[in-house]
Amino acid sequence: MKKIIWAGLVLGISFITSQQAAAFTGPCQLVAKMAGPAYETKALRVASFTAESAMPQAFELSFLEQNGGWFIYQTQQSWFDKESCAPLVKWHENKAIEFAPVLFNTSTGRNAVVTPSFLIKTYNKDDIDKMAGRYGFKLLTHLPRGSSAIFDVTGVTSYDRMLEELDRDKDVQVAAPVLSEPRYRLR
Repeated sequence: MKKIIWAGLVLGISFITSQQAAAFTGPCQLVAKMAGPAYETKALRVASFTAESAMPQAFELSFLEQNGGWFIYQTQQSWFDKESCAPLVKWHENKAIEFAPVLFNTSTGRNAVVTPSFLIKTYNKDDIDKMAGRYGFKLLTHLPRGSSAIFDVTGVTSYDRMLEELDRDKDVQVAAPVLSEPRYRLR
């Protein structure tokens, strides 16, 4: 009887775990969730600091809009997946061009670029300084509440996987992306 209960418990836990892992299967879904309810993924959009006039035609991109220094493009197929939701470099004729993932803000109707900056809030003020050493992040600035800071997470291969790892960290209360997007439209 104990073996049956134990087997049922193990099966139940593995089912719950597999459901959570399967919940985010596309690129940048967890990033969009942590950004807030107004954000949704746009797997066929990428952002670059390379202007439309300098973008190689070989990439087959359609220019959508410019947000500050960012140029937002539409791709023909997704360049990102759950394992690579982070900036990527594409090469053309020995020239590297960096691209970043893009989310869509449904409340403003504008694109938001996922930058390598993330807000991390810990339960205890003393734990915020441990995040840089623990994960290899670069502390950019402490926020007015001592238990929050903005970190540069450059080098992470998947923001989705990083957020999953931070979610399991007992010291982290919340982690969210810092997005680059237009704030307001002038009338």
